[in-house]
Amino acid sequence: MQEIAKSLKQLNNFLILVHVNPDGDAIGSGMALKRILEKMGKKAVFAVDGNLPRKLNFLQEYSEIGKAEDILSRDFECTIAVDVADKERLGAYLGKFMESEVRINIDHHATNSMFGTLNHVENVGAAGILVYELARLLGVEIDMETATLLYVAICTDTGNFSYGNADGRVLRTASELVGYGIDIPRIIKTIYKERTIQELKLLGVAIDHTRLFSEGRIGVSYIRIEDFERCSITIDDTEELIDFIRDIYGVEIAMILKESEEGKFRISFRSNSYADVAGLAALFEGGGHSRASGGRIEGELEDAIQRLVEKAEKFI
Repeated sequence: MQEIAKSLKQLNNFLILVHVNPDGDAIGSGMALKRILEKMGKKAVFAVDGNLPRKLNFLQEYSEIGKAEDILSRDFECTIAVDVADKERLGAYLGKFMESEVRINIDHHATNSMFGTLNHVENVGAAGILVYELARLLGVEIDMETATLLYVAICTDTGNFSYGNADGRVLRTASELVGYGIDIPRIIKTIYKERTIQELKLLGVAIDHTRLFSEGRIGVSYIRIEDFERCSITIDDTEELIDFIRDIYGVEIAMILKESEEGKFRISFRSNSYADVAGLAALFEGGGHSRASGGRIEGELEDAIQRLVEKAEKFI
């Protein structure tokens, strides 16, 4: 991290990128790093390939998101990937990332491919922890807005501190962030409690589609394009559905297929105790963490489910 801090001090014009279909850790960490660099007097732009989930739209109160047409026509001294396990996960901004001579990779995925010219990868609870520690290394004073972004990053990637990755380092960092006066009740209500009627209807569809395999140890559900259309909701607002499948008594591996195009599905994987779903996701063009990962699959729905279950059975 020392070399990264040195480069951030020396350079002045940065582009901060996160993975496609960004989650709370990616958005919170990326926005927080933008604010940290700006406090140092630097120019920084934050960009995402994909839409923010509705539940995270409120974070735009604290930091803006750059427009693609402006970003792609600009030059940057340094590009920074945050919470990105592999450069292909940068999506439409991969080319822009590779243009810079200095390419920084800050991540917490054990499967990270070390694609930067400078890399700092630690298998910790959230990328937000690394950004917070970087701010301290740089001597930048954190404010309430930046602390809120980092708390959201850590909170969401640890399941509101309920997953096995919520260790002492996670809890100590969160405790320090609370000291900056963040509004925890608002964060928890917005992310974990509030649902639109459309989201509630889609949850009903996902539950209705759920099946159990391997004596109840594997749970699978799916959402078709017509389900999204009927419930008037987008694929970006489905992150929490997988949690309801994982919470079924006896389930070790949970999977949900979400149809993005006809015959093409995004997959969310979760496990409860021991199954390595990062290894499972790697078999389906994906990756992530041992207890939470993502991937993709193409084909007819029933065939796709069968292929997923056959592979999943090898991990339980």
